[in-house]
Amino acid sequence: METEADVERLNVVERTGLAFLRRGCRRDDSEIRTWRDEDRARIRRLQVFAVVLCGLSGAVSAALIGAADLWLREVLVTGAEPSLFSPGSDPAYWASYGGIAVLMSLLEILAMYWVLLRSVAGIADAAGLSFSQGDAADVLTTGLSRAALDIPNPRRALHGIDPYVRASPLKLLAYTALYRVKVGATSFVVRILARRVLARSSLRVLLPFAAVPVFAGWNALIAWWVIREARVRAAGPLAVREAVAALERAGLDNDGKRLALDAVAELVVAAQDAHPNYDLLLARLCEAFDIDARVPEWADVRARLDDADAPTRHAVLALMTTTTALRGRSCRRQRRVLEDACAACDLPLGDALDVAQRRIAEGRCESE
Repeated sequence: METEADVERLNVVERTGLAFLRRGCRRDDSEIRTWRDEDRARIRRLQVFAVVLCGLSGAVSAALIGAADLWLREVLVTGAEPSLFSPGSDPAYWASYGGIAVLMSLLEILAMYWVLLRSVAGIADAAGLSFSQGDAADVLTTGLSRAALDIPNPRRALHGIDPYVRASPLKLLAYTALYRVKVGATSFVVRILARRVLARSSLRVLLPFAAVPVFAGWNALIAWWVIREARVRAAGPLAVREAVAALERAGLDNDGKRLALDAVAELVVAAQDAHPNYDLLLARLCEAFDIDARVPEWADVRARLDDADAPTRHAVLALMTTTTALRGRSCRRQRRVLEDACAACDLPLGDALDVAQRRIAEGRCESE
């Protein structure tokens, strides 16, 4: 079985994160198992640790930038209040302010990376994962590293399936651009609004510190996103093993196996995301079924699902529910596919997807 092994193609940030995780998780062998209560408690502590420290780093960074703003105004501003839209009027102020802001932001990012990488390494260790050998370690380690660094999954094919085959190039470009500027744009908008509100009030001295709650809150939110995603990725091997074992117990014939793999492929394409858990799932299914994955037509898959017998329907729907939950958060396209599959089988979806998402995030087996 082959999963992602692209260490040589990683950039310097990704390679550094990868090395940090491998140093932080020192198990000799992976132990793919249900998480124990103490494991979940440790992961919750790591989540709180990451959220608090990342929020604090944002607040300290914004406060230091604000203090520098006040000091530079006293020392370097020669006329009225420096204008964001006419930086040429006070070049010394803007050069100094920009240098300090860049330095503080760099230190803030480094602090966040350290906290998040340390927390994600702890989560991997609590989940029983080892990064000392091949197989799933490649996709797991690079996936967890990208999660910790808040880097999007690479746009690549997964075992013959291109998740982006139906995605609009313009939409992908817009998503990438928004992903990159989300923090800066938010800070900029808040500063402009605060300037409008505070400029004529007695509180205008607080204007340089308007970004403190924004930086703190946004960093805390990013940390929460990162840890949530890391939990899902760390639980991926267990969820994939359970899903494939359930299919093997169902005793599907060749047509049923092809139907199951095509249904998974449709959900991967609907997600438009080369998620590492999908890499693991497709690798396990292709190995267990000894067939290649392909991009299907959903109408054909739905018709075959409608014609299948009851045990095959239940097995495929359970696999589809797990596949959707393996990403941690389902997108609207995946939900539509899953709901359509349930309609074809005349079975309600109910809260099965929410239950599966909670189960995976907590590292539980289906029987729990």
